[in-house]
Amino acid sequence: MRETLEIIFALVVMGIVFYFGFKAKLAVGIIMVLASLAAAFLVGFGLPIQHLIEGTFYFDHLMAIIITGMVFIGIMRATGALDSITRFIMFKFYHYPSILLGMLAVIVMFPAMITGSTPVAVLSTGVLVAPILLRMGIPKLETAAIIGMAALMGQSAPPVNVMIMIICTSTFMPYEGFLLPLALLTFPLAILSAIVLGRKYVTVPKLKELVDEDIKEKRIFSGSKLYSLFSPLIVLVILMILPRISPFGWPDASMPLNFMICAMVALFTGVKRVNFFTESLGIFREAFVVMVLFVGMGVFVHFTSLTGIKGFLATTTVALPRWALFLSTAIAPPLVGGPIVPFGTSAILGPPIVLAFSDLNPIIVTTGLSLLLSLGCLAPPTALSSLFAARIVGIENYLSVTKRCWSLALLTGIIGMLVIYFANPIGRFFGV
Repeated sequence: MRETLEIIFALVVMGIVFYFGFKAKLAVGIIMVLASLAAAFLVGFGLPIQHLIEGTFYFDHLMAIIITGMVFIGIMRATGALDSITRFIMFKFYHYPSILLGMLAVIVMFPAMITGSTPVAVLSTGVLVAPILLRMGIPKLETAAIIGMAALMGQSAPPVNVMIMIICTSTFMPYEGFLLPLALLTFPLAILSAIVLGRKYVTVPKLKELVDEDIKEKRIFSGSKLYSLFSPLIVLVILMILPRISPFGWPDASMPLNFMICAMVALFTGVKRVNFFTESLGIFREAFVVMVLFVGMGVFVHFTSLTGIKGFLATTTVALPRWALFLSTAIAPPLVGGPIVPFGTSAILGPPIVLAFSDLNPIIVTTGLSLLLSLGCLAPPTALSSLFAARIVGIENYLSVTKRCWSLALLTGIIGMLVIYFANPIGRFFGV
């Protein structure tokens, strides 16, 4: 009984620190560190330096993936390659507005697919695609909603799904078998979102006018120059596929090194030359907020284990009746993802939920759960996807973007729950 009261007290302390932290507009990562230290100190653990240091480096590999992925995307953006690729796709598909909107959504997804981070997608390809959507005649609110939903889906898409990686780390499950199920869920949802939100505003004559303007200004490339622009992406795909095709013939260099190799290729294949060190320094400044978030999240995970909160949540979740387990799985991940972001929710709620569904296929359960977790990017107070998407198009009230996406978010949540419920037959279908 005493231990339970201490855990509840620790939760209350964390909640109070989160409340005042958000009120003071502190970074989420810093709030997590302060909440962890306050809970540990007041419960009676003093200042556990060991847990503080270990927590700081808990997600070091994921941090390396994200920051090198941001360098790769940043170099592609700085050299003009991303902008040129976007305009080429517009040139090829302007006769088919629905396909074009879907392709632009996939472009927005791409940075999140290789870094696992929604803000990275919004602030890189989202910044490039947003002006194009606005030029196509799509209003600001719908443009922000398209960017936000595409970035959110990119966070759940393969090959780098950080939320699932975090869950796999805690449940000792290999990060294998997720590629196809994640792709078949996220890409259709992202494309559907773009069509639902933007199709009624787009006409072929307007698109033709924009394409003619790009041709006149010689912004459309073809031939060897076009292949050159795509070459960093082609190299990345080859580096990722070769170790799986021939595991003994080609070593897996790991994602961080793959990204840096492709960044070097991008330096010499873009529209213009850039200074790698100058661009990287700017990218590191942009990445600082994301790194602080992961440091805070690692500390938070360690301290929830220390204070018994993580174990309490795990045992409570496993003990829930079946109907209550499904209900809490549908509601808790998106709502909790608001204050502690989807990554933090993955670390705290992800493992107990996956273990509670031990009779279902764990790969498919985790796949469906990642959709629910990603919806935390639309939930206040952080609402990372809505916040950054609103910022790049000039909307002051970022929650209006969340409201515009509510029906698509509901559809995503329903699909995520259906995937979890039918995890065994889906798993047999995919052979995982």
